[in-house]
Amino acid sequence: MQYVDIKDAIEEQGLRIVIVKQLPSPWGVAAKAMMEFKGLKFVVAHQIPLTENHELLEWAGVNSAPVVAWKDEPPLNRWNDILFLLERLEPRRPLIPEVPAQRILTLGLSHEICGELGFGWNRRLDFARPKDGEDVSALGKKWGYRVSDAEMADARIVAFMRQLADIMIAQREIGSRFLVGNAITAADFYWAAFSNLVSIQPHSQCPMIPEARPIFENTPEEITSAIDPILIEHRDFIMQNYFKLPLEL
Repeated sequence: MQYVDIKDAIEEQGLRIVIVKQLPSPWGVAAKAMMEFKGLKFVVAHQIPLTENHELLEWAGVNSAPVVAWKDEPPLNRWNDILFLLERLEPRRPLIPEVPAQRILTLGLSHEICGELGFGWNRRLDFARPKDGEDVSALGKKWGYRVSDAEMADARIVAFMRQLADIMIAQREIGSRFLVGNAITAADFYWAAFSNLVSIQPHSQCPMIPEARPIFENTPEEITSAIDPILIEHRDFIMQNYFKLPLEL
C-alpha cells in the first residue's frame, strides 16, 4: 500500500483515500478493504485525530475520514457515496447485488451499520458520552451528540446485533457464510470492520495507538453480553478471507 502526504493525495490524479491514522475507524477500514477486494489502484493519506487537518478541510470540506476521491471529481465522505463510486469504478466485482430483494437487504443492512442512528453511529455516541456534570466534548459535538439519542444508543445496538445474528443463523442454515445470498456484499465488509466497536481484534490483527485500545475495550456489559458468537465468527471469516491482516492503519 502506498502512503502519501495529504498534499500529495490532493494533487493525485487517480483514486485516493484518507483514513484515520492508527485507529480502526470502521468507515475507512471497510472502504479501503473494498478497494483492495476490487483490485483498484489507490494511494492512502491520513487524517490526524484531534488536530485541525487544514489541508483536508479545505479540500474535502470535512475534518474527518474516510475521504475518497477519483480524478478531479469532488471528494466523497459519506459511506454510501463511497460505495457507489467503487461499484462504478470496478463493476466486475460487485458488492451490491443486482437481484432487487438482495440489493434492498444489502443496502438496508449497510445503512443500519454505517448510517445515521445505525450501529456505528450509536456506538460512537457511547464513546462521546460525557461524565456526570461535564459538558459534551468538542468531539461529541462534531459527532452530533444528543442526549435523547445517547440514552437509546446501547439498546439500539443490542437490538441490531440480535437481528443481525438471526440473519446469520438463517444464512448458515442454507449453507451461506455471507449476510446476503451466496456471495460477499458490502454488508459483510461493513460488519467485519464495525464489529471492532464492540469486540476489538487483538493487537496482532489490529495494531493501533496503544492509549486508544482501552477505549475500544471499554464496552458496556449490556452490549458485550448480547454479542452472539456467530457475530464474531462471521467477522473473523470475512477478515481472514477478504481483508489484509494485520489491518494497515
